[in-house]
Amino acid sequence: MAEGQPAGKLAAIGFVSERVLPPRYLDALREGLAERGWIEGRGFRIEPRSAEGDLERLSGLVVELIGLGVTLIVTGIGTPVALAAKRATAKIPIVFVTGGDPVDFGIVPSAAKPGGNITGYGGGSSLIQKRIALVQETSPRVKRMAFLVNLTNPIHPRILRAAVSAGAPLGITLEEIGVFEAAEFGDAFKRIAAKRLDALFVPGDAMFSHHRARLVALAGAARLPAMYGDRLFPDAGGLMSLSVDLVELCRRAAGHVDKILRGTRAGDLPVEEADRFELVINLTAAQTLGLTIPAALRQRAETVS
Repeated sequence: MAEGQPAGKLAAIGFVSERVLPPRYLDALREGLAERGWIEGRGFRIEPRSAEGDLERLSGLVVELIGLGVTLIVTGIGTPVALAAKRATAKIPIVFVTGGDPVDFGIVPSAAKPGGNITGYGGGSSLIQKRIALVQETSPRVKRMAFLVNLTNPIHPRILRAAVSAGAPLGITLEEIGVFEAAEFGDAFKRIAAKRLDALFVPGDAMFSHHRARLVALAGAARLPAMYGDRLFPDAGGLMSLSVDLVELCRRAAGHVDKILRGTRAGDLPVEEADRFELVINLTAAQTLGLTIPAALRQRAETVS
């Protein structure tokens, strides 16, 4: 039990995610809490919930956790789940983990002074331009890139606008290819082919991640160099991803959880930025596409054979 935790008091931590996460994410939160003296089963318990890729389930899952009387809620991984928790309660403390910019996407009004009952850990918008530049570095012929949009994801229009602006200085145009559900993926790739687009950008999204095997297979069949917002895609055979190290952010999130459980108001804790990033390149996918990954790029990346 952590010092300062009342005897017999077991903190209930609700952990709600947009999709089914590999165990390493929740394990990182546990490890971070253990480093701060918290013992699972004695000082705290975790109530995990997953929307399994269906963003419409998020609000109901948060309400379910509230009904269980959780002490605080940790949201992972992404902006929609953080916003769902924020809408559902103004009282229970929330600690979010997202790879996006939490101010730009409306999770908090200020990183320095988030206020209210919410704080957390986030990335930034600069990643978008880096992702586009990496595709160009890997495949210099790329000039027109498809940007896959989940039309039910409220933050994708903002990400698309940022991507269009980021691509312009690089001489790359991005075109929206929108879908409402995974059943439309096949038609989406037919549109990409009809437009003769020569690369693919798949932003972070619960539905996309949940159906990553299908997207990776379609991109491979279309012979499209693709940049993904999550390392789960190159692990599944996709070409590459550049993302915030979200496992490390989950570990760091334990810092805010610890302070809140000891009495600090969530809104008084500044939002902290990611300082570790993951570039993952699947060398087999590159070879299949006939791409030669520059030596300098291989040295910067974690590679998947």
